[in-house]
Amino acid sequence: MFKKTSSVVTLLAFLLFEGACVIHRVEDIPVKSAAAKDEIVGVVKTSGEYIQLSKDAPGRIEGDRLFLRTTPLRSVEMVDVKSFKQNEKGMVYEITTKDGVVFQNLEGRMEDGKIVLPPQKYQYSSIPLSEVDMVQVRRVNGSMTFLATVGGFLGVIGGLYLIILLTKQSCPFIYSYDGNGYTFDAEPYGGATSRGLKRTEWSALEHLKPVRGEYRLRITNEVDETQHTDELKLVAVDHPLGLQVVPDESGVFHTFAFPQPPLSARDQNGRDILGYVRANDGIFWQTRLSEKDPESGGDLKDELFFEFPKPAGARQVKLLFNGCSTLWASQMVRRFLGLYGDGLKDYYAAIDAQGPAYRSLTNWNLREELYRLQVRVETPAGWTSLGTVVGGGPFVAANRAYILDLTNIPGDTLRLKLTPPAGFWMINHLAVDYSADVPVRTIELEPAQAVDSRGRDIRDELARADDVSYDAPSKGDSADVTFMVPTQAPETARSLFCKVSGYYDIHMEATGKPRLDILGKFRTEPGAAARYALREYLKWKAEHAAPQPVR
Repeated sequence: MFKKTSSVVTLLAFLLFEGACVIHRVEDIPVKSAAAKDEIVGVVKTSGEYIQLSKDAPGRIEGDRLFLRTTPLRSVEMVDVKSFKQNEKGMVYEITTKDGVVFQNLEGRMEDGKIVLPPQKYQYSSIPLSEVDMVQVRRVNGSMTFLATVGGFLGVIGGLYLIILLTKQSCPFIYSYDGNGYTFDAEPYGGATSRGLKRTEWSALEHLKPVRGEYRLRITNEVDETQHTDELKLVAVDHPLGLQVVPDESGVFHTFAFPQPPLSARDQNGRDILGYVRANDGIFWQTRLSEKDPESGGDLKDELFFEFPKPAGARQVKLLFNGCSTLWASQMVRRFLGLYGDGLKDYYAAIDAQGPAYRSLTNWNLREELYRLQVRVETPAGWTSLGTVVGGGPFVAANRAYILDLTNIPGDTLRLKLTPPAGFWMINHLAVDYSADVPVRTIELEPAQAVDSRGRDIRDELARADDVSYDAPSKGDSADVTFMVPTQAPETARSLFCKVSGYYDIHMEATGKPRLDILGKFRTEPGAAARYALREYLKWKAEHAAPQPVR
């Protein structure tokens, strides 16, 4: 639950500002404009370290420092201390560590090369704002209230659902029954906005548990679109204990025995971003939009560089990628399609025919990297694209496996580069694994029961990919699907995945003449689409910014 919740919280940082949900970067909260009632409940340092604060002990900004009430230290090694202050009795009452953290209101004593502190309920510390990248603020503002507290999903589900209805533009939600209730677990086939773009995805179900010999899923339509789900199956993968199983885009399951995070990770400005990507912890890297100007004429793509260890003679590697599209990237799907005006149906027909228009779209997406990122590897000939990774989402960042051919990569270091366009990507984790795949037992299950919210039996529609789909034309449509639990192989672990194939039609008025001027620039000018999207975002932000409190 933590990873899914923190993913949503980070996503909302991209959309929600002074008027409502409040996750801000520090540079967006100057002291002169911060409200006195702002309560900081989470901090991401520039190193990527995450500090979670209790709602009963929020942090606050004063001057150029962020003050926190934290779990108390028992001792501090002198090798980690930059300076300290003592009172007339020799008691240490303030410590500044070498990483810039200041602890105050102490009663410590020197002992054996360290400062020993007495037991206490909490301590006050502070961090220079220059070392803080993002804070999570709990703010009540008028009728729009959102508690952006990592881990507090049950407390925020009402506000989250409202935001989903207002901004999400793609794909069904799949919920897993864990024995107590249904938990949001997957959102397949995002971006498949017409029949010609229909695709199949394999999504991990982290919360699904067997209950009385059954696995239960619920598929829902919670946005203004018609969803066409052609196939829904459950895949049980029994595998040796201690291994992680991750699907690739074609549904082949790969085993990860020794996933290794990056040795280093930096952006184009040399900033260390390793803390954001070295673990699957729900702390995402995303573009610093405050540094991007759509009118500057500069490149709106970031450049992210990763270094991994590489064994001598390694000829291929399994890349584990965990990332997703931002919520704004989802919103831009509707805005891009709206540019076709009353020619939208003709555009859909051309894509569905999978002729030149389909190939043009595929090539354009590969060039622009809005929804599919190229993975470039440093070779003796320079940076070479060896594959692509898909985003999906935006509310679930799923693990995906990608096989990279390293035949022509010398040396003992593997260097990768990603170039995400501004505002379209959130990246949580990367790792590589050089171990060989081990055999796993894969069981693909058809629904034993499937009943939609109108009481119809839809097992046949979901049983196979045959263009006979379960259609959900309205918000609130849903279906409950049950699978029988197969016998598990002895001395194995079981990982569960849903295999879902489908596409969706966004409900929108296709009116007005197509904006051929803008669409033409998209086709001919690299980066034009990302520039347009950033302009639209800044316009949206300005329109929805709440007035600052009078002080």
